[in-house]
Amino acid sequence: MSEIRIKSRKARWTVIQITAVLAVLVGSVVWARTSQATPGSGVTLVKLADGTLPETVRVKVKAGSENTLDIFRIQTYKITIAPGGYTGWHQHGGPHMIVVAEGALTYYKGDDPTCTGVNYPAGSSILDPGFTTHFVRNEGSVDVVNYVTQLLPIMGIFRIDIPAPGNPNCSF
Repeated sequence: MSEIRIKSRKARWTVIQITAVLAVLVGSVVWARTSQATPGSGVTLVKLADGTLPETVRVKVKAGSENTLDIFRIQTYKITIAPGGYTGWHQHGGPHMIVVAEGALTYYKGDDPTCTGVNYPAGSSILDPGFTTHFVRNEGSVDVVNYVTQLLPIMGIFRIDIPAPGNPNCSF
């Protein structure tokens, strides 16, 4: 009996050590990745709802590129961007739908060689299949208010900070 306890303690200690090492490694990768990211400014984010599905649901999104994911969580946010505010370059860990409720936002895609922003006024919607690099800013004189509904797979996260794509046409 005591021999089993010793083995169990050793096994637990080994698991704890491995978990600690993995946590340090993952943390350093996340820190290195986000330390090169382009942070936003003038953005207020309010989570309105967050729920998990009783079981995953396979979702296929086609918006420029095709993306199929097993969705586990749905989140809805109200995002307000002050005049001159911007999100910084980022991606999302799953498909998201944006509805512009007030103002007009300008949406830049990281893979656009011309870095030409697309203006979306109030009443417009955007569907992003996820994992696409983009930058959003308010180039107007009033707040931009938009609602974002995010579909996430297991372990998916709402925002993934990304370094600027290095496009000379994107000075931000």
